[in-house]
Amino acid sequence: MTKVANPKEKKSENESKIWQFLCSVKLAVIIIVVLAVSCVLGTVILQQLTPEEYVAKYGEVLTKFFTAAQFTDIFHSYWFAILLILLCVNLGSCTVKRWRNTVLQIGFLLTHISIILIMIGCFIDLQLGEKGGVNVYEGKSVDYYLRRGDYKKIPLDFEVFLDDFIIERHPPKFRLISYVKDKDIQKPLSVKVGEKYNIKNSNYSVTIKDLYPDAEYSQKPVNISDEPVNPAVYVQMFGSSDIKAEGWLFAKGRNWYNDENHNMRLEYFWVDNEKEFEKLTKTAEKGLLPKLGIVLEDKGIDREFVIETGANFTIEGTEYKIEIKEFALDYTNRTKPLKDQLVNNPAVRIEIVGPEGSDTRWAFSKYPDYWDKAHQTKYKDIRVACKVPDDFTFASNKMRIVQNQNNEKVISYIENDKVIKVVNWEIGKKCEIGGTGFQLRIAKYFPSYSVQREVVKKSDTMNNPAILVEIAGPRGKVEDWILGQTPATWYPDNNFALLYERSGMEIKDYKSKLRVIDNGQTVLSKTIEVNDPLKYSGYVFYQSSYDPEGEKYSGLQVTKNPGIVVVYSGFIILCVGVVFIFYVKPFLRRKSNKKER
Repeated sequence: MTKVANPKEKKSENESKIWQFLCSVKLAVIIIVVLAVSCVLGTVILQQLTPEEYVAKYGEVLTKFFTAAQFTDIFHSYWFAILLILLCVNLGSCTVKRWRNTVLQIGFLLTHISIILIMIGCFIDLQLGEKGGVNVYEGKSVDYYLRRGDYKKIPLDFEVFLDDFIIERHPPKFRLISYVKDKDIQKPLSVKVGEKYNIKNSNYSVTIKDLYPDAEYSQKPVNISDEPVNPAVYVQMFGSSDIKAEGWLFAKGRNWYNDENHNMRLEYFWVDNEKEFEKLTKTAEKGLLPKLGIVLEDKGIDREFVIETGANFTIEGTEYKIEIKEFALDYTNRTKPLKDQLVNNPAVRIEIVGPEGSDTRWAFSKYPDYWDKAHQTKYKDIRVACKVPDDFTFASNKMRIVQNQNNEKVISYIENDKVIKVVNWEIGKKCEIGGTGFQLRIAKYFPSYSVQREVVKKSDTMNNPAILVEIAGPRGKVEDWILGQTPATWYPDNNFALLYERSGMEIKDYKSKLRVIDNGQTVLSKTIEVNDPLKYSGYVFYQSSYDPEGEKYSGLQVTKNPGIVVVYSGFIILCVGVVFIFYVKPFLRRKSNKKER
Protein backbone atom coordinates (compact mmCIF):
# COMPACT_ATOMS: atom_id res chain seq x y z
CA MET A 1 0.00 0.00 0.00
CA THR A 2 1.46 3.39 -1.06
CA LYS A 3 2.00 5.89 1.69
CA VAL A 4 0.51 9.35 1.04
CA ALA A 5 2.82 12.24 1.96
CA ASN A 6 1.62 14.39 4.78
CA PRO A 7 1.26 18.03 3.61
CA LYS A 8 2.67 19.25 6.93
CA GLU A 9 5.71 16.99 6.53
CA LYS A 10 6.21 18.28 2.92
CA LYS A 11 6.01 21.88 4.10
CA SER A 12 8.49 21.10 6.88
CA GLU A 13 10.86 19.50 4.37
CA ASN A 14 10.71 22.59 2.08
CA GLU A 15 11.30 24.89 5.03
CA SER A 16 14.28 22.71 5.99
CA LYS A 17 15.80 23.12 2.50
CA ILE A 18 15.35 26.91 2.60
CA TRP A 19 16.84 27.00 6.10
CA GLN A 20 19.79 24.89 5.01
CA PHE A 21 20.35 27.19 2.02
CA LEU A 22 20.34 30.28 4.22
CA CYS A 23 22.73 28.63 6.70
CA SER A 24 25.05 27.36 3.96
CA VAL A 25 28.73 28.25 4.20
CA LYS A 26 28.91 27.92 0.41
CA LEU A 27 26.34 30.70 0.10
CA ALA A 28 28.46 32.92 2.33
CA VAL A 29 31.57 32.19 0.24
CA ILE A 30 29.74 32.94 -3.03
CA ILE A 31 28.34 36.22 -1.67
CA ILE A 32 31.74 37.31 -0.35
CA VAL A 33 33.43 36.49 -3.69
CA VAL A 34 30.78 38.46 -5.62
CA LEU A 35 31.14 41.40 -3.22
CA ALA A 36 34.92 41.30 -3.63
CA VAL A 37 34.61 41.29 -7.44
CA SER A 38 32.13 44.18 -7.17
CA CYS A 39 34.59 46.18 -5.09
CA VAL A 40 37.30 45.57 -7.69
CA LEU A 41 34.91 46.71 -10.45
CA GLY A 42 34.05 49.78 -8.38
CA THR A 43 37.76 50.61 -8.29
CA VAL A 44 38.54 49.88 -11.95
CA ILE A 45 35.42 51.57 -13.38
CA LEU A 46 35.36 55.23 -12.41
CA GLN A 47 32.28 55.95 -10.31
CA GLN A 48 29.67 58.75 -10.43
CA LEU A 49 30.89 60.52 -13.57
CA THR A 50 28.62 62.37 -15.97
CA PRO A 51 27.25 60.45 -19.00
CA GLU A 52 29.43 62.56 -21.29
CA GLU A 53 32.56 61.60 -19.36
CA TYR A 54 31.67 57.90 -19.55
CA VAL A 55 31.07 58.14 -23.32
CA ALA A 56 34.40 59.92 -23.80
CA LYS A 57 36.27 57.29 -21.79
CA TYR A 58 34.47 54.02 -22.56
CA GLY A 59 32.36 54.66 -25.67
CA GLU A 60 28.57 54.64 -26.09
CA VAL A 61 28.08 50.84 -26.09
CA LEU A 62 29.94 50.22 -22.82
CA THR A 63 28.36 53.31 -21.26
CA LYS A 64 24.86 51.96 -21.96
CA PHE A 65 25.83 48.58 -20.50
CA PHE A 66 27.44 50.14 -17.39
CA THR A 67 24.37 52.33 -16.82
CA ALA A 68 21.91 49.44 -17.21
CA ALA A 69 23.98 47.22 -14.88
CA GLN A 70 24.44 50.11 -12.39
CA PHE A 71 28.22 49.79 -12.74
CA THR A 72 28.53 53.60 -12.74
CA ASP A 73 27.52 53.71 -9.07
CA ILE A 74 28.09 50.17 -7.80
CA PHE A 75 28.06 50.89 -4.08
CA HIS A 76 24.64 52.54 -4.28
CA SER A 77 23.15 49.97 -6.67
CA TYR A 78 20.16 47.79 -5.80
CA TRP A 79 21.98 44.52 -6.46
CA PHE A 80 24.89 45.51 -4.18
CA ALA A 81 22.39 46.32 -1.43
CA ILE A 82 20.65 42.95 -1.96
CA LEU A 83 24.01 41.17 -1.64
CA LEU A 84 24.67 42.90 1.70
CA ILE A 85 21.20 42.00 2.97
CA LEU A 86 21.61 38.40 1.86
CA LEU A 87 24.99 38.16 3.59
CA CYS A 88 23.44 39.53 6.81
CA VAL A 89 20.62 36.96 6.58
CA ASN A 90 23.15 34.19 5.94
CA LEU A 91 25.30 35.20 8.88
CA GLY A 92 22.26 35.58 11.15
CA SER A 93 20.94 32.16 10.14
CA CYS A 94 24.33 30.55 10.79
CA THR A 95 24.44 32.22 14.20
CA VAL A 96 21.01 30.90 15.18
CA LYS A 97 21.77 27.42 13.85
CA ARG A 98 25.06 27.01 15.69
CA TRP A 99 24.05 28.75 18.89
CA ARG A 100 24.13 26.59 21.97
CA ASN A 101 22.63 28.09 25.08
CA THR A 102 25.86 28.11 27.05
CA VAL A 103 27.90 30.89 28.61
CA LEU A 104 30.99 29.83 26.68
CA GLN A 105 29.31 30.75 23.37
CA ILE A 106 28.65 34.37 24.31
CA GLY A 107 31.82 35.45 22.45
CA PHE A 108 30.67 33.59 19.32
CA LEU A 109 27.27 35.28 19.54
CA LEU A 110 28.71 38.77 20.11
CA THR A 111 31.19 38.60 17.21
CA HIS A 112 28.52 37.44 14.76
CA ILE A 113 26.05 40.09 15.92
CA SER A 114 28.75 42.75 15.62
CA ILE A 115 29.52 41.82 12.00
CA ILE A 116 25.80 41.91 11.17
CA LEU A 117 25.50 45.36 12.77
CA ILE A 118 28.53 46.67 10.87
CA MET A 119 27.04 45.49 7.55
CA ILE A 120 23.63 46.95 8.43
CA GLY A 121 25.29 50.28 9.24
CA CYS A 122 27.21 50.20 5.95
CA PHE A 123 23.99 49.39 4.08
CA ILE A 124 22.23 52.36 5.72
CA ASP A 125 25.11 54.67 4.78
CA LEU A 126 25.25 53.43 1.19
CA GLN A 127 21.54 53.96 0.68
CA LEU A 128 20.80 57.02 2.81
CA GLY A 129 24.19 58.66 3.29
CA GLU A 130 25.25 61.78 1.40
CA LYS A 131 28.62 63.11 0.26
CA GLY A 132 29.41 66.39 -1.41
CA GLY A 133 31.27 69.64 -1.12
CA VAL A 134 30.92 73.40 -1.20
CA ASN A 135 33.17 76.47 -1.25
CA VAL A 136 32.35 79.26 1.19
CA TYR A 137 33.97 82.69 1.03
CA GLU A 138 35.17 84.74 3.99
CA GLY A 139 32.31 86.80 5.38
CA LYS A 140 29.76 84.73 3.44
CA SER A 141 27.49 81.81 4.26
CA VAL A 142 26.07 78.81 2.39
CA ASP A 143 22.84 76.89 2.95
CA TYR A 144 23.49 74.07 0.47
CA TYR A 145 26.14 71.72 -0.84
CA LEU A 146 26.80 70.11 -4.21
CA ARG A 147 26.26 66.36 -4.17
CA ARG A 148 29.19 64.30 -5.36
CA GLY A 149 28.70 62.78 -8.79
CA ASP A 150 25.86 64.82 -10.28
CA TYR A 151 26.70 68.20 -8.63
CA LYS A 152 23.06 68.62 -7.67
CA LYS A 153 22.45 71.42 -5.19
CA ILE A 154 21.21 69.87 -1.93
CA PRO A 155 19.65 72.40 0.49
CA LEU A 156 20.50 72.49 4.20
CA ASP A 157 18.07 73.47 6.95
CA PHE A 158 20.66 75.88 8.32
CA GLU A 159 23.51 78.14 7.20
CA VAL A 160 27.26 77.69 7.57
CA PHE A 161 29.09 81.02 7.90
CA LEU A 162 32.85 81.46 7.38
CA ASP A 163 34.15 84.14 9.73
CA ASP A 164 37.82 83.69 8.88
CA PHE A 165 40.13 81.45 6.89
CA ILE A 166 43.57 80.91 8.42
CA ILE A 167 46.66 79.52 6.70
CA GLU A 168 49.67 78.54 8.80
CA ARG A 169 52.97 78.26 6.98
CA HIS A 170 56.29 76.58 7.67
CA PRO A 171 59.33 78.86 7.86
CA PRO A 172 60.42 79.20 4.22
CA LYS A 173 63.33 77.16 2.92
CA PHE A 174 65.14 77.79 -0.36
CA ARG A 175 67.72 75.97 -2.42
CA LEU A 176 70.02 77.15 -5.21
CA ILE A 177 70.02 74.93 -8.30
CA SER A 178 72.66 75.11 -11.04
CA TYR A 179 71.99 73.76 -14.53
CA VAL A 180 74.36 73.15 -17.46
CA LYS A 181 72.23 72.85 -20.57
CA ASP A 182 74.57 71.07 -23.04
CA LYS A 183 75.54 68.47 -20.42
CA ASP A 184 72.02 68.28 -18.91
CA ILE A 185 73.61 68.47 -15.45
CA GLN A 186 71.56 69.77 -12.53
CA LYS A 187 73.16 70.24 -9.12
CA PRO A 188 72.09 71.95 -5.84
CA LEU A 189 74.53 74.45 -4.32
CA SER A 190 74.87 75.58 -0.70
CA VAL A 191 74.25 79.27 -0.09
CA LYS A 192 77.23 80.43 1.97
CA VAL A 193 78.48 83.99 1.57
CA GLY A 194 82.08 83.99 0.32
CA GLU A 195 81.97 80.41 -1.00
CA LYS A 196 83.04 79.62 -4.57
CA TYR A 197 81.65 76.55 -6.33
CA ASN A 198 83.22 75.03 -9.43
CA ILE A 199 80.53 73.29 -11.45
CA LYS A 200 81.72 69.75 -12.14
CA ASN A 201 82.39 68.74 -15.78
CA SER A 202 82.03 72.33 -16.98
CA ASN A 203 83.98 75.59 -17.16
CA TYR A 204 81.52 77.53 -14.98
CA SER A 205 81.94 78.65 -11.38
CA VAL A 206 79.60 80.43 -8.95
CA THR A 207 80.62 82.70 -6.06
CA ILE A 208 78.07 83.75 -3.41
CA LYS A 209 78.79 87.46 -2.80
CA ASP A 210 75.91 88.49 -0.48
CA LEU A 211 72.59 87.35 1.00
CA TYR A 212 69.46 89.29 2.02
CA PRO A 213 67.03 87.13 4.08
CA ASP A 214 64.11 89.32 3.01
CA ALA A 215 64.40 91.42 -0.12
CA GLU A 216 62.43 93.07 -2.87
CA TYR A 217 62.93 95.02 -6.06
CA SER A 218 62.75 98.78 -5.62
CA GLN A 219 61.37 100.13 -8.88
CA LYS A 220 62.00 103.68 -9.97
CA PRO A 221 60.42 105.07 -13.16
CA VAL A 222 62.95 106.76 -15.45
CA ASN A 223 63.01 108.34 -18.89
CA ILE A 224 65.68 106.85 -21.15
CA SER A 225 65.19 108.90 -24.31
CA ASP A 226 63.60 112.06 -25.68
CA GLU A 227 62.19 110.04 -28.58
CA PRO A 228 58.57 108.89 -28.05
CA VAL A 229 59.42 105.18 -27.83
CA ASN A 230 57.09 104.46 -24.91
CA PRO A 231 55.18 107.66 -24.00
CA ALA A 232 53.69 107.78 -20.52
CA VAL A 233 52.05 110.37 -18.26
CA TYR A 234 51.69 110.47 -14.50
CA VAL A 235 48.15 111.65 -13.80
CA GLN A 236 46.65 113.02 -10.58
CA MET A 237 42.91 113.53 -10.06
CA PHE A 238 41.85 115.93 -7.30
CA GLY A 239 38.58 116.38 -5.45
CA SER A 240 38.47 119.66 -3.53
CA SER A 241 42.14 119.60 -2.55
CA ASP A 242 42.96 115.95 -1.84
CA ILE A 243 44.25 113.55 -4.48
CA LYS A 244 41.50 111.01 -5.27
CA ALA A 245 43.54 108.91 -7.70
CA GLU A 246 46.99 108.96 -9.28
CA GLY A 247 49.19 106.74 -11.40
CA TRP A 248 50.93 106.13 -14.72
CA LEU A 249 49.10 105.73 -18.03
CA PHE A 250 51.00 104.27 -21.01
CA ALA A 251 50.20 105.08 -24.62
CA LYS A 252 51.51 101.65 -25.69
CA GLY A 253 50.30 99.70 -22.65
CA ARG A 254 47.58 100.19 -20.07
CA ASN A 255 46.31 103.57 -21.22
CA TRP A 256 43.12 103.65 -19.18
CA TYR A 257 41.91 103.95 -15.60
CA ASN A 258 38.31 103.35 -14.49
CA ASP A 259 37.09 105.09 -11.34
CA GLU A 260 33.70 103.47 -10.82
CA ASN A 261 33.14 105.32 -7.53
CA HIS A 262 33.19 108.67 -9.34
CA ASN A 263 31.68 107.46 -12.63
CA MET A 264 34.92 108.49 -14.36
CA ARG A 265 37.27 107.03 -16.96
CA LEU A 266 40.72 108.40 -17.88
CA GLU A 267 42.41 107.59 -21.20
CA TYR A 268 45.81 108.54 -22.66
CA PHE A 269 46.77 108.58 -26.37
CA TRP A 270 49.93 109.58 -28.21
CA VAL A 271 49.47 109.76 -32.00
CA ASP A 272 51.81 110.49 -34.88
CA ASN A 273 49.35 111.95 -37.41
CA GLU A 274 46.98 114.89 -37.46
CA LYS A 275 43.93 112.90 -38.63
CA GLU A 276 44.02 110.56 -35.63
CA PHE A 277 44.63 113.51 -33.31
CA GLU A 278 41.51 115.29 -34.57
CA LYS A 279 39.43 112.13 -34.30
CA LEU A 280 40.41 111.47 -30.68
CA THR A 281 39.89 115.03 -29.50
CA LYS A 282 36.66 115.96 -31.30
CA THR A 283 34.68 112.70 -31.50
CA ALA A 284 33.42 110.37 -28.81
CA GLU A 285 33.61 106.74 -29.87
CA LYS A 286 31.91 104.12 -27.79
CA GLY A 287 34.15 101.54 -26.18
CA LEU A 288 34.00 97.83 -26.84
CA LEU A 289 30.91 96.16 -25.39
CA PRO A 290 30.57 92.71 -23.74
CA LYS A 291 29.83 90.04 -26.34
CA LEU A 292 28.28 86.57 -26.24
CA GLY A 293 30.08 84.10 -28.48
CA ILE A 294 28.18 81.13 -29.98
CA VAL A 295 30.11 78.40 -31.83
CA LEU A 296 28.71 75.32 -33.63
CA GLU A 297 31.78 73.72 -35.19
CA ASP A 298 29.92 71.00 -37.10
CA LYS A 299 27.83 73.67 -38.87
CA GLY A 300 30.67 76.16 -39.29
CA ILE A 301 28.81 78.81 -37.25
CA ASP A 302 30.75 81.38 -35.18
CA ARG A 303 28.63 84.34 -34.10
CA GLU A 304 28.89 87.16 -31.59
CA PHE A 305 26.04 89.14 -30.01
CA VAL A 306 26.14 92.20 -27.77
CA ILE A 307 25.16 91.13 -24.25
CA GLU A 308 21.92 92.77 -23.17
CA THR A 309 19.80 91.17 -20.43
CA GLY A 310 16.48 90.01 -21.89
CA ALA A 311 17.70 90.00 -25.51
CA ASN A 312 16.42 87.19 -27.76
CA PHE A 313 17.89 86.00 -31.03
CA THR A 314 17.87 83.01 -33.36
CA ILE A 315 20.96 81.31 -34.73
CA GLU A 316 20.46 81.33 -38.47
CA GLY A 317 20.45 77.93 -40.17
CA THR A 318 19.56 76.12 -36.93
CA GLU A 319 16.55 75.46 -34.71
CA TYR A 320 18.20 77.11 -31.72
CA LYS A 321 16.89 80.23 -29.99
CA ILE A 322 18.95 82.07 -27.38
CA GLU A 323 17.80 84.37 -24.58
CA ILE A 324 20.20 86.28 -22.32
CA LYS A 325 18.85 85.82 -18.79
CA GLU A 326 21.50 87.44 -16.60
CA PHE A 327 24.85 89.22 -16.89
CA ALA A 328 27.46 89.94 -14.20
CA LEU A 329 30.82 91.67 -14.32
CA ASP A 330 31.73 89.86 -11.10
CA TYR A 331 29.97 86.51 -10.71
CA THR A 332 30.78 86.21 -7.00
CA ASN A 333 29.13 89.60 -6.32
CA ARG A 334 26.33 89.38 -8.87
CA THR A 335 23.71 90.37 -6.29
CA LYS A 336 25.09 93.91 -6.42
CA PRO A 337 23.79 96.33 -9.07
CA LEU A 338 25.73 95.83 -12.32
CA LYS A 339 27.15 99.37 -12.26
CA ASP A 340 28.66 98.69 -8.81
CA GLN A 341 30.51 95.54 -9.94
CA LEU A 342 34.17 95.59 -10.98
CA VAL A 343 35.37 93.61 -14.00
CA ASN A 344 36.60 90.63 -11.98
CA ASN A 345 34.92 87.40 -13.05
CA PRO A 346 32.44 88.24 -15.85
CA ALA A 347 29.72 85.70 -16.61
CA VAL A 348 26.50 85.49 -18.61
CA ARG A 349 23.55 83.14 -18.06
CA ILE A 350 21.61 82.13 -21.16
CA GLU A 351 18.72 79.84 -22.06
CA ILE A 352 19.00 77.72 -25.20
CA VAL A 353 15.73 76.46 -26.68
CA GLY A 354 15.94 73.71 -29.28
CA PRO A 355 14.49 70.35 -30.39
CA GLU A 356 15.17 68.72 -26.99
CA GLY A 357 13.66 71.55 -24.93
CA SER A 358 15.34 74.32 -22.98
CA ASP A 359 18.83 74.27 -21.46
CA THR A 360 20.17 76.96 -19.12
CA ARG A 361 23.87 77.46 -18.59
CA TRP A 362 26.45 80.00 -17.40
CA ALA A 363 29.44 81.05 -19.50
CA PHE A 364 32.46 82.46 -17.63
CA SER A 365 34.98 84.81 -19.20
CA LYS A 366 37.97 83.48 -17.20
CA TYR A 367 36.90 79.82 -17.12
CA PRO A 368 35.30 79.11 -20.53
CA ASP A 369 34.94 75.33 -20.07
CA TYR A 370 33.97 75.25 -16.38
CA TRP A 371 30.19 74.97 -16.73
CA ASP A 372 30.27 72.26 -19.42
CA LYS A 373 32.67 70.14 -17.36
CA ALA A 374 30.79 70.48 -14.08
CA HIS A 375 27.20 70.14 -15.39
CA GLN A 376 25.20 68.08 -17.82
CA THR A 377 24.14 69.97 -20.94
CA LYS A 378 21.52 69.01 -23.51
CA TYR A 379 23.21 70.69 -26.43
CA LYS A 380 26.81 69.52 -26.31
CA ASP A 381 27.53 70.76 -29.84
CA ILE A 382 27.04 74.40 -28.80
CA ARG A 383 29.99 76.23 -27.26
CA VAL A 384 29.25 79.46 -25.42
CA ALA A 385 31.74 82.21 -24.52
CA CYS A 386 31.48 85.40 -22.46
CA LYS A 387 33.80 88.07 -23.89
CA VAL A 388 34.29 91.20 -21.79
CA PRO A 389 37.11 93.70 -22.50
CA ASP A 390 39.44 94.26 -19.53
CA ASP A 391 38.91 98.02 -19.83
CA PHE A 392 35.11 97.85 -19.98
CA THR A 393 33.28 100.42 -17.89
CA PHE A 394 29.80 101.91 -17.41
CA ALA A 395 31.28 105.33 -16.65
CA SER A 396 29.45 108.11 -18.48
CA ASN A 397 32.23 110.69 -17.86
CA LYS A 398 35.51 110.37 -19.75
CA MET A 399 38.72 112.37 -19.73
CA ARG A 400 40.78 111.74 -22.86
CA ILE A 401 44.39 112.94 -22.65
CA VAL A 402 45.82 113.30 -26.17
CA GLN A 403 49.12 114.54 -27.59
CA ASN A 404 50.98 114.27 -30.89
CA GLN A 405 54.45 114.58 -32.38
CA ASN A 406 53.92 118.33 -32.92
CA ASN A 407 53.67 118.67 -29.12
CA GLU A 408 49.98 119.49 -29.22
CA LYS A 409 48.48 118.47 -25.88
CA VAL A 410 44.77 118.55 -25.12
CA ILE A 411 42.26 117.05 -22.72
CA SER A 412 38.87 116.14 -24.18
CA TYR A 413 36.01 115.91 -21.70
CA ILE A 414 33.25 113.50 -22.80
CA GLU A 415 29.89 113.09 -21.13
CA ASN A 416 27.28 110.52 -22.27
CA ASP A 417 29.19 109.92 -25.54
CA LYS A 418 29.32 113.64 -26.38
CA VAL A 419 32.40 115.88 -26.39
CA ILE A 420 31.61 118.69 -23.94
CA LYS A 421 34.91 120.53 -23.71
CA VAL A 422 38.47 120.48 -25.11
CA VAL A 423 41.31 122.28 -23.26
CA ASN A 424 45.09 122.40 -23.55
CA TRP A 425 47.20 120.89 -20.80
CA GLU A 426 50.63 121.65 -19.39
CA ILE A 427 52.82 119.59 -17.10
CA GLY A 428 52.11 120.48 -13.49
CA LYS A 429 49.03 122.60 -14.19
CA LYS A 430 45.56 121.63 -12.92
CA CYS A 431 42.64 121.46 -15.34
CA GLU A 432 38.95 121.63 -14.43
CA ILE A 433 36.98 118.56 -15.49
CA GLY A 434 33.79 120.05 -16.88
CA GLY A 435 31.18 120.42 -14.15
CA THR A 436 32.20 117.34 -12.20
CA GLY A 437 33.97 119.18 -9.39
CA PHE A 438 37.21 117.31 -10.10
CA GLN A 439 40.56 118.62 -11.32
CA LEU A 440 43.18 116.83 -13.40
CA ARG A 441 46.95 117.39 -13.39
CA ILE A 442 49.59 115.82 -15.59
CA ALA A 443 52.43 115.70 -13.08
CA LYS A 444 55.04 114.01 -15.33
CA TYR A 445 55.55 113.12 -18.99
CA PHE A 446 58.17 110.59 -20.11
CA PRO A 447 58.66 110.18 -23.89
CA SER A 448 60.40 106.83 -23.29
CA TYR A 449 59.26 105.31 -20.00
CA SER A 450 61.34 102.60 -18.34
CA VAL A 451 61.90 101.15 -14.88
CA GLN A 452 65.14 101.13 -12.95
CA ARG A 453 65.20 98.18 -10.58
CA GLU A 454 67.33 97.76 -7.48
CA VAL A 455 67.32 94.97 -4.89
CA VAL A 456 66.80 96.31 -1.37
CA LYS A 457 66.79 94.60 2.02
CA LYS A 458 63.44 94.64 3.86
CA SER A 459 64.20 92.79 7.10
CA ASP A 460 66.43 90.18 8.76
CA THR A 461 63.61 87.60 8.86
CA MET A 462 63.85 84.79 6.30
CA ASN A 463 60.88 85.46 4.04
CA ASN A 464 61.79 86.25 0.45
CA PRO A 465 65.58 85.91 0.27
CA ALA A 466 67.89 87.23 -2.42
CA ILE A 467 71.50 86.26 -3.17
CA LEU A 468 74.13 88.20 -5.05
CA VAL A 469 76.09 85.79 -7.25
CA GLU A 470 79.06 86.07 -9.54
CA ILE A 471 79.08 83.62 -12.45
CA ALA A 472 82.37 83.00 -14.23
CA GLY A 473 82.37 81.29 -17.60
CA PRO A 474 83.51 81.42 -21.26
CA ARG A 475 82.35 85.04 -21.62
CA GLY A 476 83.89 86.36 -18.44
CA LYS A 477 82.35 87.22 -15.09
CA VAL A 478 78.73 88.34 -14.59
CA GLU A 479 77.28 89.61 -11.31
CA ASP A 480 73.56 89.67 -10.57
CA TRP A 481 70.96 89.38 -7.82
CA ILE A 482 68.71 86.31 -7.76
CA LEU A 483 65.47 86.53 -5.79
CA GLY A 484 63.64 83.51 -4.46
CA GLN A 485 60.83 82.11 -6.63
CA THR A 486 61.75 84.13 -9.71
CA PRO A 487 62.58 82.77 -13.18
CA ALA A 488 66.00 81.24 -13.70
CA THR A 489 68.95 83.59 -14.26
CA TRP A 490 70.95 82.64 -17.37
CA TYR A 491 74.60 83.29 -18.14
CA PRO A 492 75.09 85.30 -21.41
CA ASP A 493 75.81 82.16 -23.46
CA ASN A 494 72.37 80.71 -22.49
CA ASN A 495 74.03 77.44 -21.52
CA PHE A 496 74.24 77.87 -17.75
CA ALA A 497 71.47 78.92 -15.35
CA LEU A 498 70.82 79.41 -11.63
CA LEU A 499 67.43 79.00 -10.00
CA TYR A 500 66.70 79.99 -6.39
CA GLU A 501 63.55 78.06 -5.53
CA ARG A 502 61.45 77.30 -2.47
CA SER A 503 61.85 73.78 -1.15
CA GLY A 504 59.81 71.64 1.22
CA MET A 505 56.20 72.01 2.29
CA GLU A 506 55.02 75.62 2.44
CA ILE A 507 51.56 75.16 3.95
CA LYS A 508 51.65 73.83 7.51
CA ASP A 509 47.91 73.85 8.20
CA TYR A 510 44.73 75.57 7.09
CA LYS A 511 41.73 76.25 9.29
CA SER A 512 38.25 77.70 8.98
CA LYS A 513 36.37 79.59 11.68
CA LEU A 514 32.81 78.42 11.07
CA ARG A 515 29.47 79.31 12.63
CA VAL A 516 26.21 77.41 12.24
CA ILE A 517 23.20 79.72 11.95
CA ASP A 518 19.82 78.09 12.53
CA ASN A 519 16.60 80.14 12.43
CA GLY A 520 18.66 83.32 12.41
CA GLN A 521 20.59 82.40 15.57
CA THR A 522 24.20 81.24 15.96
CA VAL A 523 23.91 77.81 17.54
CA LEU A 524 27.46 76.48 17.12
CA SER A 525 30.94 77.90 16.49
CA LYS A 526 34.10 75.95 15.80
CA THR A 527 37.48 76.33 14.12
CA ILE A 528 37.90 73.26 11.93
CA GLU A 529 41.02 71.81 10.36
CA VAL A 530 41.99 68.57 8.66
CA ASN A 531 40.74 65.62 10.78
CA ASP A 532 38.89 67.92 13.18
CA PRO A 533 35.48 68.60 11.55
CA LEU A 534 32.34 70.41 12.61
CA LYS A 535 29.27 68.27 13.32
CA TYR A 536 25.68 69.49 13.34
CA SER A 537 22.24 68.00 12.68
CA GLY A 538 23.67 64.75 11.34
CA TYR A 539 26.06 66.50 8.92
CA VAL A 540 29.85 66.58 9.20
CA PHE A 541 31.86 69.43 7.63
CA TYR A 542 35.50 68.58 6.94
CA GLN A 543 38.26 70.99 5.93
CA SER A 544 39.21 69.63 2.51
CA SER A 545 40.69 72.43 0.36
CA TYR A 546 41.14 76.16 -0.05
CA ASP A 547 41.63 78.90 -2.64
CA PRO A 548 45.32 78.49 -3.62
CA GLU A 549 45.51 81.93 -5.27
CA GLY A 550 43.47 84.47 -3.36
CA GLU A 551 43.11 82.37 -0.18
CA LYS A 552 39.64 83.83 0.23
CA TYR A 553 37.44 80.74 0.33
CA SER A 554 37.44 77.46 2.19
CA GLY A 555 36.59 74.15 0.53
CA LEU A 556 34.38 72.00 2.74
CA GLN A 557 33.59 68.32 2.33
CA VAL A 558 30.06 67.58 3.53
CA THR A 559 29.01 64.10 4.64
CA LYS A 560 25.96 62.58 6.27
CA ASN A 561 26.30 59.04 7.66
CA PRO A 562 23.06 57.92 9.34
CA GLY A 563 24.45 54.42 9.81
CA ILE A 564 27.61 55.47 11.63
CA VAL A 565 26.11 54.83 15.11
CA VAL A 566 25.18 51.29 14.07
CA VAL A 567 28.70 50.70 12.69
CA TYR A 568 30.35 52.00 15.87
CA SER A 569 28.03 49.85 17.99
CA GLY A 570 29.07 46.84 15.93
CA PHE A 571 32.76 47.55 16.47
CA ILE A 572 32.25 47.98 20.23
CA ILE A 573 30.38 44.66 20.44
CA LEU A 574 33.10 43.05 18.27
CA CYS A 575 35.79 44.19 20.73
CA VAL A 576 33.76 42.81 23.68
CA GLY A 577 33.28 39.50 21.83
CA VAL A 578 37.00 39.18 21.01
CA VAL A 579 37.96 39.91 24.64
CA PHE A 580 35.47 37.26 25.78
CA ILE A 581 36.82 34.65 23.31
CA PHE A 582 40.52 35.18 24.11
CA TYR A 583 40.39 35.97 27.82
CA VAL A 584 37.04 35.25 29.53
CA LYS A 585 36.28 31.94 27.80
CA PRO A 586 39.68 30.31 28.64
CA PHE A 587 39.30 31.53 32.24
CA LEU A 588 35.83 29.95 32.57
CA ARG A 589 37.08 26.69 31.05
CA ARG A 590 40.00 26.48 33.50
CA LYS A 591 37.65 27.18 36.38
CA SER A 592 35.21 24.51 35.15
CA ASN A 593 38.00 21.93 34.77
CA LYS A 594 39.16 22.52 38.34
CA LYS A 595 35.65 21.85 39.67
CA GLU A 596 35.42 18.57 37.73
CA ARG A 597 38.62 17.35 39.31
